[in-house]
Amino acid sequence: MNEVSDTALASTATAIQADIAIATLVAAAIVLALGLLSRRHRTTAAPTGITLLWEMSVEAADRAAGSVSANVRGRVSGTAVTLFWFVAVSNWLHLIPGSPLPAPTSDINLTLALAVTAMGVVHLTALQSRGWRGYLRHYLSPWWLAPVKILEELVKPLTLALRLFGMMFASALMVVLIGAILPAPVAVVPHVLWTLFDVFIGAIQAFIFALLTVLYFQAVLPSEATATSPTPVPSHA
Repeated sequence: MNEVSDTALASTATAIQADIAIATLVAAAIVLALGLLSRRHRTTAAPTGITLLWEMSVEAADRAAGSVSANVRGRVSGTAVTLFWFVAVSNWLHLIPGSPLPAPTSDINLTLALAVTAMGVVHLTALQSRGWRGYLRHYLSPWWLAPVKILEELVKPLTLALRLFGMMFASALMVVLIGAILPAPVAVVPHVLWTLFDVFIGAIQAFIFALLTVLYFQAVLPSEATATSPTPVPSHA
């Protein structure tokens, strides 16, 4: 009996992980399509719809990254825009009418992978911008604060991941509770209201994730006034 239960549990876990993987790929494909569409229509005098929203996000990221040196600003803003749209689409994916896919950001594995990837780009860019000596000097000077700085950098991916995961998991749980507690006719209005709130929360969480990533860039990169780049950094990662 236990063997049967273990097999059923393993099968369910595999199905859940497959749903998350498929949802992640779908979200990535949607973001890539949006980016290509916006690039195609970037010469339009008066962009509208998704193209307008995309360009607004690019301009906002450029303004947020304005204090970093010019040779890495493109990478910073590009990373922020990519993260914002990917997280937003992932948060909204389960809200599409008829969608069988869950929000992949409700799985801690994806949010942790996103956070680690974001911080990896941050530190790679800092290393290329400052060089090995400047990078190590940033964390080892003064030497008595080095353990605190290193611990802070290790905690950043975890806090990024848990913040996004916690909000999206709670949102998915609330939808389940509404359907379980209230009868179908009564649950319609609360479900609609929560869906609208979910759209707002999804956008806010995407904004926070992207903004914190920009702030982490700014914390380790030299500013525009003091930048000395031994190795030119490409505009895009």
